[in-house]
Amino acid sequence: MVKANKMTAVVINQYGDEDQLSKQEMPIPTIAEDELLVKVESIAVNPIDWKTRQGLRQERYPFEFPIILGQEMAGTVVKIGAKVTEFNVDDEVIGYGTPSNRGTYAQYFKIKADQVAKKPSAISFEEAAGLGLAGTTAWEALFDAGKLKAGQTVLILAGSGGVGMMAVQLAKNAGAHVISTTSTANVDFVKDLGADEVIDYKKTAFSSEVKNVDLVFDTLGGDNQRAAFQVVKPGGRVISIVETTAQAAQLSDKFNVTFDKINAHPDQKIIRELAAMFGAGKLTVWVTATLPFTVDNVKKLHRQSAAGHVVGKLVLNVN
Repeated sequence: MVKANKMTAVVINQYGDEDQLSKQEMPIPTIAEDELLVKVESIAVNPIDWKTRQGLRQERYPFEFPIILGQEMAGTVVKIGAKVTEFNVDDEVIGYGTPSNRGTYAQYFKIKADQVAKKPSAISFEEAAGLGLAGTTAWEALFDAGKLKAGQTVLILAGSGGVGMMAVQLAKNAGAHVISTTSTANVDFVKDLGADEVIDYKKTAFSSEVKNVDLVFDTLGGDNQRAAFQVVKPGGRVISIVETTAQAAQLSDKFNVTFDKINAHPDQKIIRELAAMFGAGKLTVWVTATLPFTVDNVKKLHRQSAAGHVVGKLVLNVN
């Protein structure tokens, strides 16, 4: 039984493997005048979560323990700050919060009102939970950093992943010619998302099939990032959301290509546009796994995410 003013959360008290995850009673957050308190219904699990757990982000974000992981959720507003005017108690919302040690792996989550959008009534909490971080990341990579416009050609690496799936749809909605890579089993899935061309990386390297694109959106890194420079036209762009390879600067100069590694951040204008597109049926979030919110299931989804090749989003249901 949860005590008054307490909530159940999944936390880590030191960095390490999945065995560091544990259930812990934590105080229900106190909100500031510009914040909302949200009763969490569904939580999306992302690679950034297990990377934080492993300590890979501690230099950039030196959080104090215990750390509640997670940045992405959907739920119901239960309290509003004194200066919040756009939301009411009982509103169903989508939220993508900034990195902190008080994340979304909990029964309640406090979040700035300007990092939230109202959830369209036609979509489930599970779908909504997978929209904020993945959709915003794809948007900022394609349009803010990548400057993608109608009529241009974009290559999206790993079009069946959580971010790639959103990127394919957003690029197609924007009027771009969309090429994407995926494995044999997911070729039809990525085509159904709207990709004009899909390259099965198990059969052929994209660098032998693609030439003179305006933009490559790199979600993979490593050899794929290095190969991306070869397929962009001079003056084009490679935008990455993963680790920058040691050769990136040299390849950028060699091929006259702009390279940028971005770190996505919450943006209310974007999340509201995503929610509107979702409500209008222009976007789909494919939820590949939905499990109850328990420590064992958090561990399971961390393992699944870390293994790679996840199609769509991994979601935990709190209630």
